[in-house]
Amino acid sequence: MRVLAFTIDLDRDCNTAVRGETAAASRSCGVMTAPCHDASSQGMELLADMLRSMAFPATVFSEGDSLRSLPEPSLLRGLEPACHGMEHEDLTGESTGIMLEDDQLADIIARSWDAVVSTTGAVPRGFRAPYLNIDPRVLGLVREQGFSYDSSMTEEVVNGALKPHFLPQGLWEFPLARDTDADGKVIDSYLWAMHEGRRPESDYIRMIDRFQEGVLVMATHSWHVMESVRGGAKDSRQTSAELDAISRMLGHAQDSGFELLTLSAAEDLLNAGR
Repeated sequence: MRVLAFTIDLDRDCNTAVRGETAAASRSCGVMTAPCHDASSQGMELLADMLRSMAFPATVFSEGDSLRSLPEPSLLRGLEPACHGMEHEDLTGESTGIMLEDDQLADIIARSWDAVVSTTGAVPRGFRAPYLNIDPRVLGLVREQGFSYDSSMTEEVVNGALKPHFLPQGLWEFPLARDTDADGKVIDSYLWAMHEGRRPESDYIRMIDRFQEGVLVMATHSWHVMESVRGGAKDSRQTSAELDAISRMLGHAQDSGFELLTLSAAEDLLNAGR
């Protein structure tokens, strides 16, 4: 299989971990603020419109608070809803220094699940940990809640291949990809560096071209087309340029013969033995 799965993390604007606090704050231009969701909601609307115009499938990993902050849940119509915590909590304590108990973790995961069900009417199958901070304990609790796949890890592309694999906890893992660019520097399939002005679109096009087998999971934040951590709010020209760049990447994958799937559809193929 040669699949491209485009994913969006719907979470608080410029999310950042706070030492000693469970919930994330928002940060832009070096200024820490209370959580806000305006850029996230606006960016989600633009991305959803773009994807629908291209008939391009996508999976949206929604933080519960941000999902409930959307002006209309119908913004996610036609997209696969999945979970991303409730308040962008650091589930392993790596970023906040807070080691949560099992019952606290289970509560966060359950409330995240409930937020997707109550807001979209869909039962989520996928989970992505905030900050991509995941460990075996969290994975076990994710499986206990009823999820069937995770997409929190980042793994190396080897000889053009990166395949999903089944975890001991009973979940499929769809890892984000890590490769090298034309200069031999590490590049991840999360588009953060492009949105922050540190990488051109062409680096990701090259990554797509080099990928030959498995599932290439690409990811972005909904807020990142509207603002950046370093530069703050983007003007309409910058936002349009970033949406156009994403559209060209996805169109290039389509023209290159990739099968375009949500992660749940990719999981169905794996379960069918493809």
